[in-house]
Amino acid sequence: MMKKMMSVFFLFMLVLTSTSFAIELDLKMCIEAGIKNNPKVQSAIYTELSKSEDRKIALLNLVLPDITITRSRQDLMSVGSSGNVDVDYLDQITDLTSFNISKDIISLISDLPLYHRAGLEKKIAEYQKRQTILQLVRDISVTFYSILKVEQDIKSLNDAISHLKVNYEYAKALFEKRFVPYTDVLNTEVDLEDAKQRLSIEKNKRLQYLSLLKTLTGIPPEEELKLRYDVPKRYSFNKSFKECLRIAFKKRPELQILEFRKKVYEDEKKVWLCRVLPSLDVGITFNDYSRDYKEPGRSIFGYYDRDFEISYWNAYISMRWEFTSLPKNLVHIRRVNYDIKAVEKQIEDTRNSIEDEVRRYYLATKEALQRITTTRLALKAAEENYKRATERFRLLLGSISEVLDAQARLTRARANYSQAILDFQSSLANLKYAMGIGEGV
Repeated sequence: MMKKMMSVFFLFMLVLTSTSFAIELDLKMCIEAGIKNNPKVQSAIYTELSKSEDRKIALLNLVLPDITITRSRQDLMSVGSSGNVDVDYLDQITDLTSFNISKDIISLISDLPLYHRAGLEKKIAEYQKRQTILQLVRDISVTFYSILKVEQDIKSLNDAISHLKVNYEYAKALFEKRFVPYTDVLNTEVDLEDAKQRLSIEKNKRLQYLSLLKTLTGIPPEEELKLRYDVPKRYSFNKSFKECLRIAFKKRPELQILEFRKKVYEDEKKVWLCRVLPSLDVGITFNDYSRDYKEPGRSIFGYYDRDFEISYWNAYISMRWEFTSLPKNLVHIRRVNYDIKAVEKQIEDTRNSIEDEVRRYYLATKEALQRITTTRLALKAAEENYKRATERFRLLLGSISEVLDAQARLTRARANYSQAILDFQSSLANLKYAMGIGEGV
């Protein structure tokens, strides 16, 4: 009995371990996974952290003075001498300990814009990360909706194939009874094979989109993925074009990056202006100096100790002006002025591009929204038409051609309705990107 229970247990574990469970995700979960796992987003995050460290370095340069500690020892050994020799250069050991603290006042003024510039660079990195996330959100959203559209087409084609198989068998039965010509059977068979071919194409599209979605979200390729989507009761979009454009000018990362880039160049100009000025060092030094002669001094009174030790403070102000670097600094200032003007033109061009992008996606969203309504009505009409054509054919009041035409219209109507929904969702995702907003941003 025990052996039987163990066998059943091991069999259960084998089935459990060999069974693969699909990962079920909705759009929000896909976006969260992408932000967490996508290498481009992670790279942007690390860049932002790096710029934060640069700002800390700029702050330390701003507030900390230059501190120097010097320790030296000199041992003078006489080899030989003649004539009137200064006794201070005879055999001796000299020790010097020096502590210096100073700060360049002019560099302090130039370090202020450098610190401010480091903060701007951090902001730029932050908006670059935001832009990367926006692009990722758009790509994931469009891919997600494309998969849903393909799955809807696959379902529609499967239904069409099921109906065509029934019609094919029914057409063969009628042909055997000489009620319809053989061309009706051939037409049904051609449409059936055509539907199978389109089904194969759509299944291949689904695999390609799934592979792309796994790449964007960082999900391993071998994992089975299942998408969950709650179909809304109605599709709507109520914002005006002016409101969308106002949000875009406020939120779009590219525009914010250029605005901060302009401020960076303005801070760089201040730095070069400060370098035109002379340097002004203010400092204080403490020295501890000692000299130890190897031989005592000699006078008419006998030998005496010549060794001594002295400690003293020294406060100083030093000004230095490098005239040779002046032309180079002036050239840098002129170059920065050109950079500022170039960024201003880039801002103008970016605003025009954003306005054009928002307008295009806004019009596409509105058009697709209207198309959803018309294609939904067309789908209802096609379903009713197919139902009536099928019933007429079964009562021998209509031909198989009418059924096939009705089936083709129904398949087109379903595809058009799915395409309208995909166009609306894709255009809306692109519009949100153009406005600088999105899930997870």
